[in-house]
Amino acid sequence: MNSPKKFNPGLLGRIMKLALPKRGTFYAAIALTLTQSCLSAIQPNFYSHAIDNYIMKGTSEGLGLWCLLILALLITQTFLGFLNSWLSEKIGQDVILRMRNYTYKHLINLRQSFFDRTPVGTSVTRTISDIETVTELFSAGLITIAGDAFQIIIILVCMFIISWKLTFLTLLVLPFLLWAANFFRKGVRDSFQQVRNEVSRLNSFIQEHVTGIHIVQLFNRQEKEFYKFNKINASHRDAHIRGIFYYAVFFPIVEFLVAVTLAIILLYGTGGIIKNNMQPGELTAFIMFVNLFFRPVRAIADRFNNIQMGMVAAERIFQLLDDSDNTENSGSIVPDQITGEIRFENVWFAYEDENWVIRDLSFIVKPGETFAIVGHTGSGKTTIIGLISRFYRHQRGNIYIDGVEIESYNLEALRKRIVSVLQDVFLFSGSISDNIRLKNTEISDAEIAEAARMIGAYDFIDHLPGKFEFNVMERGMSLSLGQRQLISFIRALACKPEIIILDEATSNIDSETELLIQKAILELLNNRTAVVIAHRLSTIRHADRILYMKSGEKCEEGTHSELMAINGLYATMHKAQQLSRDNIIA
Repeated sequence: MNSPKKFNPGLLGRIMKLALPKRGTFYAAIALTLTQSCLSAIQPNFYSHAIDNYIMKGTSEGLGLWCLLILALLITQTFLGFLNSWLSEKIGQDVILRMRNYTYKHLINLRQSFFDRTPVGTSVTRTISDIETVTELFSAGLITIAGDAFQIIIILVCMFIISWKLTFLTLLVLPFLLWAANFFRKGVRDSFQQVRNEVSRLNSFIQEHVTGIHIVQLFNRQEKEFYKFNKINASHRDAHIRGIFYYAVFFPIVEFLVAVTLAIILLYGTGGIIKNNMQPGELTAFIMFVNLFFRPVRAIADRFNNIQMGMVAAERIFQLLDDSDNTENSGSIVPDQITGEIRFENVWFAYEDENWVIRDLSFIVKPGETFAIVGHTGSGKTTIIGLISRFYRHQRGNIYIDGVEIESYNLEALRKRIVSVLQDVFLFSGSISDNIRLKNTEISDAEIAEAARMIGAYDFIDHLPGKFEFNVMERGMSLSLGQRQLISFIRALACKPEIIILDEATSNIDSETELLIQKAILELLNNRTAVVIAHRLSTIRHADRILYMKSGEKCEEGTHSELMAINGLYATMHKAQQLSRDNIIA
């Protein structure tokens, strides 16, 4: 865990820039805070005047007017407090809206490598709860501190006017108060950092285990996983308790110092009244001033803690926003269309350091060609399609699409020309048509229906309640694996791409449905480039060319007949699969 850093003015400036669109509201909130602080600071003077000039003299004439003035002052303070709180919270929520939009937009444009090493719960914490904490900078932070500081200055002036000696006695306890405040600030800051880390761990754990709940239940892991959760949850509780400890220490110390100060003032002030050096109203006002003085001093320590919390959260957020290494740097080329030629020239790629997954790989996929990539698990097949789709950036060599370096293309324009059908199909909660269209208004209902007919999936969709408006639920859980795969295939075809990538696209499909898809592939991939990855070699024997990969290197390349003729690694794998299938049938 990184230790919390000291106050960072630059970071605070970046946060304040987010409030610039609401600068009028921000200035109004500051003005209201200062006005409210001023009215609160001068309030004891009204009581002092009423006591010394009316109550002590035993006259009621004019006392009612002063009581009405005090009541009007209290009502005005209450109204200004309401407006100030409302405006401060509004500014904070506007900043949250803007910052959350920035964070989410940045997050969904990061490279796949970021998500490979970052738990989902961490990203959720940054986007939701960390940003929520930033609002404290505005609702209970900067604006309120400005008002408290202004109030302290006015109160000190009023106290010196009444008695500089009593004011000096009051300030004697200030060093002890500042020490306690600093101790409180550091302790709460550290505990808050720990709390935020534990929140990230909780979010990550819950997201992972809810997603994999079927595995937890299937292997009877409920008790053991609960034990793990309980440990993380207990760490989260302990971090909060450490923060509560500092609150429990700080506020009683402040109350004790206030009590000591009031006792000294009462002792000294009473002597002053006896000697006629002070009026009762002045002593009453001074006691009120002391309470008013310590209230913002105590509050400022807590406000600085709110600022520190907001700063810690903001620092974590801006670390994410400033992550340029994982940001997709889109090129400028926006082609109207592409022919689909793909060329790898001496490409090297590693997910970490120089642990090469792809080694000196070169091949060419001609326009309109069906190019199959095969090999055992871990040979680098899926990594190749990740490089073609620019989910990852290769470290050495060059990758070309239509003779243009892949990094030179505008990313959005490039991905409009490339569509993937993956083994692990992801469907969003919503209708079938929404999952096919994915908000692309250029795809009409008629085109969706036509793509479904060409795949052979129209009949099963037509029999669903609501047909294409059927709600597939989260991750498509209301459909079978085969049905989800068919919908993903319809989605790919409806986009009319020049390049189609099939990564184990028939692995979750039964034999009958697989025949439908194979027929659709043969018919629909005319004049389209297709990169097909499959473990079952029977599904790609009609490919124009086949690339056999092993440990990230190209071992063999050719047609099915050519590779069988050389009787190499591909032929060995094909014969092994054929033998296995024959044994199963037998």
